[in-house]
Amino acid sequence: ILLARADGSTKDHLYQTDKPHPYGGEVWDAARVRQELQNRNISPLTNVSNASISGVDWGTGLTTNITIEGHSFSGSEFKDWFNLRAPANIQIVGPLFNIEKK
Repeated sequence: ILLARADGSTKDHLYQTDKPHPYGGEVWDAARVRQELQNRNISPLTNVSNASISGVDWGTGLTTNITIEGHSFSGSEFKDWFNLRAPANIQIVGPLFNIEKK
């Protein structure tokens, strides 16, 4: 998400790394994404110890905001990027979800 926000032209490389690019392009693995972030003077998140749901709309059943290591993302933005990059068939399905530390 940080890379896509910083440089929209990189979005075409941010697909699942365990499947072919849907349009035949180059998919960047985690190491390449970290390098691209560093090239733009952005510190990559290599270890996450602080993550929380910081906004929920219980009336509509919607996760509205997530904070990871001080970076805030809308629930829908996080879900969309998670689903785009998650391996295999791992997906966040509904609009209301939680995150947990393993």
